Amino acid sequence: MASAAAESLFAICPRGLEALLGEELAAVGAHGIKVEAGGVSFAGTLAVAYAANLHSRLASRVLWQIAQAPYHDEATLYAAATAVNWRQYFATEQTLRVDVTGSRTPLRSLEFATLKIKDAIVDRLRTDTGARPSIDRARPDVRVFAYLDATAVTLYLDLSGEPLFKRGWRRDKGEAPLKENLAAGLLRLANWSSERPLLDPMCGSGTIAIEAALLAIARAPGLDRSFGFERLRSFDESAWRSLRVVVAAASWVLSVTVMQAVAGAEIRRGARQLEQRIELQLQLKGHHDPPVRGGERPERTHHEESIEPWELVSV
Repeated sequence: MASAAAESLFAICPRGLEALLGEELAAVGAHGIKVEAGGVSFAGTLAVAYAANLHSRLASRVLWQIAQAPYHDEATLYAAATAVNWRQYFATEQTLRVDVTGSRTPLRSLEFATLKIKDAIVDRLRTDTGARPSIDRARPDVRVFAYLDATAVTLYLDLSGEPLFKRGWRRDKGEAPLKENLAAGLLRLANWSSERPLLDPMCGSGTIAIEAALLAIARAPGLDRSFGFERLRSFDESAWRSLRVVVAAASWVLSVTVMQAVAGAEIRRGARQLEQRIELQLQLKGHHDPPVRGGERPERTHHEESIEPWELVSV
């Protein structure tokens, strides 16, 4: 069962979207929100963290802070990681990955720091249980993140698993894919709403257009995927089921016009994949001149070769 106590959490996002992400987190019940470079720190129960993963269009990951300790060299870093009771968070049968970032750290090698933290976790689990987890850098069950500043190490468990811009519906990528959370951020920065037409003249694989459709129907972006928190011992299945039931039962009504340049069949493939996953009816109509007044036009510089006759996509 998830703890009802307030936990320290951190949501990562693309630079420039931190303030908007803070608004998203406040809407799902987060408090103590502090906007930082590259993300937002906040407090909330684990149920709030579940909701942030489910509802955030802008976050890349949500991290759960489980420890913070001083360090000054590799030995004290190892001691800090060894002091954590890791078996309360995950089992030795699960696979593990450790990632380390830092700023102004006195250590000469972040790669060696990663190795020391990984060894500390494995050694503590072996001491406590007699077994050790395997390392899997590609598809781990559990990811541990560590952040090193000049004097302290902060240890996090990743609650997201796959990055949150992976919404769970896309099977194919375009040649120059735009991450879904960045596309959602462009729409938020443009103050776009479904009452206004949207023009994307360089659509690539249609990420901005599809994010606009999902935004217009207020569909939770995490509804079609799984998350890292589901593999932790703290996972509260009842709380998670309750959150999903609310959003899955929502009635989606969409009235939006999206004008975009079509790059071959890419947007059709993306639209059909989305249609299959969320049971929307998409109509690809004939060619139209793009509206240049009364609509929003996100500016993009890549994929200029994809511009072809305009096509209206109505959902």
